[in-house]
Amino acid sequence: GYYESFLDTNNMYKKGQLSDKEFFQKLGDYTVAYSALEFLAIKVIFELKKSVGSNSGNTQSPGLMPGMGQPGMMAGGMGQPPRSGTAENPVGGAGPPGIVSGQEAFGNVGTLPSPDPSLMPRQTAPQNPNGCSSCGAELRLNSKFCTTCGSKV
Repeated sequence: GYYESFLDTNNMYKKGQLSDKEFFQKLGDYTVAYSALEFLAIKVIFELKKSVGSNSGNTQSPGLMPGMGQPGMMAGGMGQPPRSGTAENPVGGAGPPGIVSGQEAFGNVGTLPSPDPSLMPRQTAPQNPNGCSSCGAELRLNSKFCTTCGSKV
Protein backbone atom coordinates (compact mmCIF):
# COMPACT_ATOMS: atom_id res chain seq x y z
CA GLY A 1 0.00 0.00 0.00
CA TYR A 2 0.86 3.63 0.30
CA TYR A 3 2.52 3.33 3.70
CA GLU A 4 4.80 0.46 2.64
CA SER A 5 5.79 2.42 -0.46
CA PHE A 6 6.59 5.44 1.70
CA LEU A 7 8.70 3.30 4.07
CA ASP A 8 10.64 1.91 1.10
CA THR A 9 11.18 5.43 -0.22
CA ASN A 10 12.32 6.62 3.20
CA ASN A 11 14.84 3.76 3.50
CA MET A 12 16.15 4.38 -0.03
CA TYR A 13 16.61 8.08 0.82
CA LYS A 14 18.49 7.25 4.01
CA LYS A 15 20.81 4.96 2.01
CA GLY A 16 21.44 7.73 -0.52
CA GLN A 17 19.68 5.96 -3.39
CA LEU A 18 17.22 8.86 -3.91
CA SER A 19 17.96 12.54 -4.38
CA ASP A 20 16.28 15.19 -2.25
CA LYS A 21 14.01 16.15 -5.15
CA GLU A 22 12.86 12.55 -5.76
CA PHE A 23 12.27 11.98 -2.05
CA PHE A 24 10.14 15.10 -1.65
CA GLN A 25 8.18 14.25 -4.81
CA LYS A 26 7.37 10.82 -3.40
CA LEU A 27 6.61 12.35 0.01
CA GLY A 28 4.14 14.71 -1.68
CA ASP A 29 2.53 11.82 -3.57
CA TYR A 30 2.18 9.86 -0.33
CA THR A 31 0.68 12.85 1.50
CA VAL A 32 -1.89 13.44 -1.25
CA ALA A 33 -2.87 9.77 -1.44
CA TYR A 34 -3.08 9.43 2.34
CA SER A 35 -5.18 12.60 2.64
CA ALA A 36 -7.64 11.27 0.07
CA LEU A 37 -7.91 7.97 1.92
CA GLU A 38 -8.39 9.75 5.23
CA PHE A 39 -11.12 11.94 3.71
CA LEU A 40 -12.93 8.86 2.41
CA ALA A 41 -12.61 7.14 5.79
CA ILE A 42 -14.12 10.15 7.55
CA LYS A 43 -16.94 10.26 5.00
CA VAL A 44 -17.66 6.56 5.62
CA ILE A 45 -17.74 7.18 9.37
CA PHE A 46 -20.26 10.00 8.92
CA GLU A 47 -22.42 7.84 6.64
CA LEU A 48 -22.36 5.01 9.19
CA LYS A 49 -23.23 7.42 11.98
CA LYS A 50 -26.09 8.84 9.91
CA SER A 51 -27.47 5.41 9.07
CA VAL A 52 -27.22 4.19 12.68
CA GLY A 53 -28.72 7.43 13.99
CA SER A 54 -31.69 7.31 11.63
CA ASN A 55 -32.55 3.69 12.39
CA SER A 56 -36.31 3.84 11.92
CA GLY A 57 -36.90 0.12 11.52
CA ASN A 58 -36.84 0.33 7.74
CA THR A 59 -35.39 -2.84 6.25
CA GLN A 60 -34.72 -1.29 2.88
CA SER A 61 -31.07 -0.80 1.99
CA PRO A 62 -30.19 2.78 1.00
CA GLY A 63 -28.63 1.78 -2.32
CA LEU A 64 -31.58 -0.23 -3.56
CA MET A 65 -34.61 0.84 -5.52
CA PRO A 66 -37.85 1.21 -3.56
CA GLY A 67 -39.35 -2.16 -2.77
CA MET A 68 -36.19 -4.11 -3.59
CA GLY A 69 -34.99 -4.51 0.00
CA GLN A 70 -38.28 -5.61 1.51
CA PRO A 71 -39.16 -9.29 1.58
CA GLY A 72 -42.10 -10.33 -0.55
CA MET A 73 -41.98 -7.23 -2.73
CA MET A 74 -41.54 -7.35 -6.46
CA ALA A 75 -39.70 -4.66 -8.40
CA GLY A 76 -42.86 -3.73 -10.32
CA GLY A 77 -44.77 -2.80 -7.19
CA MET A 78 -47.84 -4.44 -5.70
CA GLY A 79 -48.42 -7.10 -8.35
CA GLN A 80 -49.05 -4.56 -11.08
CA PRO A 81 -48.57 -5.82 -14.62
CA PRO A 82 -45.77 -4.11 -16.53
CA ARG A 83 -46.87 -1.02 -18.43
CA SER A 84 -46.94 -1.32 -22.17
CA GLY A 85 -47.00 1.53 -24.63
CA THR A 86 -48.30 1.95 -28.13
CA ALA A 87 -46.96 3.91 -31.06
CA GLU A 88 -49.60 6.62 -30.47
CA ASN A 89 -49.10 6.70 -26.69
CA PRO A 90 -45.56 5.60 -25.75
CA VAL A 91 -44.70 4.78 -22.15
CA GLY A 92 -43.62 7.97 -20.41
CA GLY A 93 -45.12 10.24 -23.06
CA ALA A 94 -43.25 11.68 -26.01
CA GLY A 95 -40.13 12.40 -23.96
CA PRO A 96 -38.92 13.90 -20.73
CA PRO A 97 -40.77 17.08 -19.67
CA GLY A 98 -39.18 20.26 -20.89
CA ILE A 99 -37.45 18.63 -23.88
CA VAL A 100 -38.46 20.26 -27.15
CA SER A 101 -36.95 20.03 -30.59
CA GLY A 102 -34.52 22.71 -31.69
CA GLN A 103 -36.70 23.62 -34.68
CA GLU A 104 -39.77 24.00 -32.46
CA ALA A 105 -37.95 26.05 -29.84
CA PHE A 106 -35.83 28.27 -32.07
CA GLY A 107 -37.80 28.29 -35.33
CA ASN A 108 -38.46 32.04 -35.14
CA VAL A 109 -35.19 33.96 -35.04
CA GLY A 110 -35.06 36.49 -32.21
CA THR A 111 -37.61 34.77 -29.96
CA LEU A 112 -36.96 32.58 -26.99
CA PRO A 113 -39.00 29.48 -26.19
CA SER A 114 -41.50 29.81 -23.37
CA PRO A 115 -40.51 27.96 -20.19
CA ASP A 116 -42.18 24.66 -19.39
CA PRO A 117 -44.77 25.44 -16.69
CA SER A 118 -44.27 22.03 -15.05
CA LEU A 119 -40.61 22.92 -14.39
CA MET A 120 -41.29 26.40 -13.00
CA PRO A 121 -41.27 26.84 -9.20
CA ARG A 122 -44.71 26.93 -7.68
CA GLN A 123 -45.83 30.30 -6.39
CA THR A 124 -48.13 29.83 -3.43
CA ALA A 125 -49.63 32.74 -1.57
CA PRO A 126 -49.33 32.58 2.20
CA GLN A 127 -52.53 31.92 4.11
CA ASN A 128 -51.70 34.58 6.69
CA PRO A 129 -49.27 37.51 6.91
CA ASN A 130 -47.00 35.49 9.24
CA GLY A 131 -46.79 32.60 6.76
CA CYS A 132 -43.89 31.38 4.66
CA SER A 133 -44.09 32.57 1.06
CA SER A 134 -42.83 29.20 -0.20
CA CYS A 135 -44.71 26.59 1.82
CA GLY A 136 -47.29 28.63 3.77
CA ALA A 137 -46.14 27.41 7.20
CA GLU A 138 -46.73 29.64 10.24
CA LEU A 139 -43.70 31.77 11.13
CA ARG A 140 -42.61 33.57 14.28
CA LEU A 141 -42.80 37.34 14.31
CA ASN A 142 -39.10 38.17 13.65
CA SER A 143 -37.98 34.98 11.91
CA LYS A 144 -35.56 35.20 8.99
CA PHE A 145 -35.91 31.61 7.73
CA CYS A 146 -38.78 29.14 7.54
CA THR A 147 -38.28 26.23 9.95
CA THR A 148 -40.32 23.92 7.70
CA CYS A 149 -38.77 24.40 4.25
CA GLY A 150 -35.69 26.53 5.04
CA SER A 151 -36.45 29.33 2.60
CA LYS A 152 -35.44 32.88 3.43
CA VAL A 153 -38.31 35.12 4.55
